[in-house]
Amino acid sequence: MKKLLLILLIFFTVACDYSNVSEEAKNEYINKKEELTKKEEFENIDNIPFDITISLDRINEEEITYRVIIDNAKEDISNIKALLIHDYFTEDIFPSIGILDDTINLKHNAENEEKGFMLVGYINTKDPLEKLKIEFRLLVEYTDTEKKEHKIYYKTTNFS
Repeated sequence: MKKLLLILLIFFTVACDYSNVSEEAKNEYINKKEELTKKEEFENIDNIPFDITISLDRINEEEITYRVIIDNAKEDISNIKALLIHDYFTEDIFPSIGILDDTINLKHNAENEEKGFMLVGYINTKDPLEKLKIEFRLLVEYTDTEKKEHKIYYKTTNFS
């Protein structure tokens, strides 16, 4: 019983609280999710000015975690907003940055916390990792050093 209470306390301590998020931000999240779901043309990984690494790991026999790391920017980029979705069933919110919270900046050749960021989510499945066929779609919006705004749409089913 003490373990259950401790787990619940930790969960409520670290869980994201979006109760103070504006309706505008919630609508932006929904619109970007729909836009990404309907998108039919995607960037080739060679044309994207940063690295994207996607990985899957089993947490327990009923759940996996997925992580997308965006780092090694080839130029300074700012005001980053990112949303990652997939085509596997989930009741969870998809991971994002800069939409329901503050935007971030990445510095080219950074040696500190501005080097990259990670989007993390969870999927309930008992299927072995090697048999999963999950399509991930990523939207990254940012501003370059010349104040030009960019939207990158990326899709993959390959993981590293």
